[in-house]
Amino acid sequence: MKSQIVSLIIVAIITLGFPSLAAWRPDNFLISTLYNVCAIMFSIGLGLIVTFNMSGVKNLAYVKIIRDSLRRIRNAFLRYFTISTLCLVMGKYFEGQYVIAAIKDINIVFSPMLLFFIMIIYSIIFFIVNFLNVQKLSHDIFDKLYDEQKNSH
Repeated sequence: MKSQIVSLIIVAIITLGFPSLAAWRPDNFLISTLYNVCAIMFSIGLGLIVTFNMSGVKNLAYVKIIRDSLRRIRNAFLRYFTISTLCLVMGKYFEGQYVIAAIKDINIVFSPMLLFFIMIIYSIIFFIVNFLNVQKLSHDIFDKLYDEQKNSH
């Protein structure tokens, strides 16, 4: 929860700070391209989760822990892909930028397209981190099974 709050603060700072200082804005083509990358990563990740092999696990407590971990990762994949999809769709309707405050000679500008860009990038990073978590889970299971077999002989 704490990392999510920190992430939201960082996203807010970038979303308000960058367009206030720089003229670059992502366009619909860039958002669509990033969304395609996101969709591919989502499909691969969900495929890994659905086909995760627990055939060697005999301990029901481990099976429960593994299933809970996979369920959490699956739900997070679905949540971040939904956010990315909403960003793609909303990007078709919210173009331009909005001055939300002026401090002396500096305008604080909000760019919805930059927010959508950042959220899709954030989702892609999330997918990569969770690919690594699924791989780590697989290795942890193998190590645990190997240790059990080694200790039983």
